[in-house]
Amino acid sequence: MQDNPERHAEEDKHEDSLTDHEMQAIEDHAPIRAVAIFEAIRREGRMEMHRPANALAMSGYVAGLALGLSVLSEGLLRTHLPEAGWRPLVENVGYSVGFLIVILGQMQLFTENTIKALCPVLDDTTPAMLRRLARLWGLVLCSNLAGAATFGAVLWLTQGYQPQIWGAMRDISLHATSFGWGETVLRGIGAGWLVAALVWIMPNAGDGRASVIVVITYLIALADFAHVVAGTTEAALLVLSGDLDVVAAVGGFLLPALIGNLLGGSVFFTILAWVQIRTELEGDEGDLATMFRNE
Repeated sequence: MQDNPERHAEEDKHEDSLTDHEMQAIEDHAPIRAVAIFEAIRREGRMEMHRPANALAMSGYVAGLALGLSVLSEGLLRTHLPEAGWRPLVENVGYSVGFLIVILGQMQLFTENTIKALCPVLDDTTPAMLRRLARLWGLVLCSNLAGAATFGAVLWLTQGYQPQIWGAMRDISLHATSFGWGETVLRGIGAGWLVAALVWIMPNAGDGRASVIVVITYLIALADFAHVVAGTTEAALLVLSGDLDVVAAVGGFLLPALIGNLLGGSVFFTILAWVQIRTELEGDEGDLATMFRNE
């Protein structure tokens, strides 16, 4: 990238007229650049790749359990709200509960790792990094699905205690799994893209992290986007109740949702963001890690 001496001279002139305190205030309130955001996510993803397998699996399992609370919270809100046209605007707030617990609790969520774990690979496409990516994705996805399915089984086993809430959750789940294969892929792309965008926004969110999580995940629910982990709780309770067979649940809902989440998070967000950053860094020597070490 070419330097502009006149522009730098103008900037220096303005900086000379400001106190050190004012300059510090400007720097404190300046948003983090895209290059720095990518580097922060890359470092976090690389660290996650080196965590022990049992730690990843347990964190992923607890995250799957916690995300099941999104289905329960939606069912609770639907049960206590009157049937009206505005009801979805309120009940879908419940979908954010599980995501708040998982993301603020730093648990392993597969759709977060479609961007976090991919960033180190984009910067270092060696076979060793690809193996670590496959290991992380495989462990986290399987443990997430196991945790979410367990929560769905618990909801089914306890349906007799509060039948109205069970009925609401069953109706929500039937609607979520009612779309065709291709449409579920498209809805999965929407959810994957938004979760990746959420991860990208977080470094600039500051004290508003919880609000950002609520807004983004609320939009996923309101738009009826398909999230493979939260959807596993819905699919599991329907399979156990006899409303959906295993083949239809896995092949007709979970598989297309997974494909969509991967496409939305990894391809349509992360790789395109990477292309933007490589363009910005064109002409710089070394990789991102080297650039940050030299600053």
